[in-house]
Amino acid sequence: MIDIHTHLLPGVDDGVKSKEETIKLLENYKKNGFEHVFLTPHVNEPFVKTDIEHIKKTFDSLKKEFDNTGVKTYLASELYLKPNPKGYIPILDQFILIELPVDTYPHYVLDEIFELQLEGYDIILAHVERYVWLYKNPKMQEKLKEMNVYFQLNISSVNIKEGKYYLENDYIDFLASDNHGSSRKDINLKEFKNYKNLMDKSKKILGL
Repeated sequence: MIDIHTHLLPGVDDGVKSKEETIKLLENYKKNGFEHVFLTPHVNEPFVKTDIEHIKKTFDSLKKEFDNTGVKTYLASELYLKPNPKGYIPILDQFILIELPVDTYPHYVLDEIFELQLEGYDIILAHVERYVWLYKNPKMQEKLKEMNVYFQLNISSVNIKEGKYYLENDYIDFLASDNHGSSRKDINLKEFKNYKNLMDKSKKILGL
């Protein structure tokens, strides 16, 4: 199995704070049948200040220890999309995980997604269930899908109305944890096993 959205890289954003906790969490991933985990710290986020060079150096220094858990780890980022974004780390050098304002429609979003696509990237919209403006606008949902934007749903949201809606309409391409470690609610990794078809779909999209 695979988790493309986590905040497990220690000491770089609002997620896990210690290497020891990261290793413990990755061991739990392994126990629950995960093979691939992407560490996706916030970048460009207005309320969580991060430094991309610090992120890269931290990952490089710890990757060997992380992979010794039996789970292969990868570095990427969760980009808070604003006009003219800079300083992000694509998933597998190809996919950009983006987040957007929750309550207010960002009028720049279609143009900025298009510009990133022109640069050769595929776009994954993180925790799609959170965007009130998107849930209330089926035409915008269809537009994003027409633009080949992938939708990611948090596993903790599969049973809320928004999560059920996107699942029932076959809009979801990725299930992920958005795991922040002990600073947030525990993630039930066992629940991913109930969505094997989505796990297989995600791995196929990524080529893993």
